[in-house]
Amino acid sequence: MPHHNGDELDEMEDRELDLEMLREDLIGELEAINQYQAHIDSLDSDEARKVLEHIRDDEKEHVAELVKLIQKLDSIQAAKFKKEGL
Repeated sequence: MPHHNGDELDEMEDRELDLEMLREDLIGELEAINQYQAHIDSLDSDEARKVLEHIRDDEKEHVAELVKLIQKLDSIQAAKFKKEGL
């Protein structure tokens, strides 16, 4: 039985490491959105703005995908989203 508890602890630690990586990825996506937006706001070229707007919107999709994944792995986070109606 103690071995089983060790396995559960290992699984919890692995999940926390996974969540830490996913949160770092989420931070990266949010920073990318801000960077693309700043560049969009300062570009003169309509064509360049359109391309960066498309890329920015892809990053927003990545944010949604990562948040969904984080919710699956973090029951407390999932409960907080549910409480906020998300």
